[in-house]
Amino acid sequence: MTFHTTKSSPRRFLLCFSFSEIESIKKFFRTIIHEEDVDYARFESKMDGTDIVTFRENDKAFRLFGTNIHVKVGAYVAGVIGFAVTIAFCVTYTFYHSRGLGRNPFLDHLELVDLIFAFVVGLPCHILLFWSIAKEKLLFSPFLVFYVTNFAMNVIFAIITVIAASLDLHQQLFGNIKYDLGWTVFQVVFTASQGLAIYVVMRCRKYVAAKLHWKQRNNEVRIFSTTVQIHYR
Repeated sequence: MTFHTTKSSPRRFLLCFSFSEIESIKKFFRTIIHEEDVDYARFESKMDGTDIVTFRENDKAFRLFGTNIHVKVGAYVAGVIGFAVTIAFCVTYTFYHSRGLGRNPFLDHLELVDLIFAFVVGLPCHILLFWSIAKEKLLFSPFLVFYVTNFAMNVIFAIITVIAASLDLHQQLFGNIKYDLGWTVFQVVFTASQGLAIYVVMRCRKYVAAKLHWKQRNNEVRIFSTTVQIHYR
């Protein structure tokens, strides 16, 4: 009896852990796409003795890492850096990169997948991000979905790259394989930077969503006040 309990407890724990992880992932993507489970009212306050609702533009929730850097500025910086790196990547690996010359052929195929994905999806998503920040529109989802997808791909690519590079080390004596340290370092650093960019842009999205919520409430109050004034004239 004791043996059965001891054996099944880890199994039940793993099942509960897996279920909770799946729910966390679902909630994460719902937050990205639909911005659910966010209380925007906590960023608003009423002026004394009036029904005028003010928006706390510089609330600490809209600052990055305890500094005075606003999430809007951080999102612009993350977008500009990501856009520049994406363009540089597309140009470099289209016109100036020699494939099949002493490199691991599998890495060449990974680069080709990255290139197509970055050019077709990445560049338009960055442009849409800039427009969304400037116009304060909730069109962050394409950028976030692109970055989350690319982040997951790059994590896999980075692991495969390290494995492929370690295999290359055993074949360097034959002179036909070159260890590509530069590509490996770039892959790891770029993946980490993407994770940071996702975090910053999600914070900016919350700021824009909260401000739009405040504008909507103000419009409703204004329309209601106008209606009441017209009714009692």
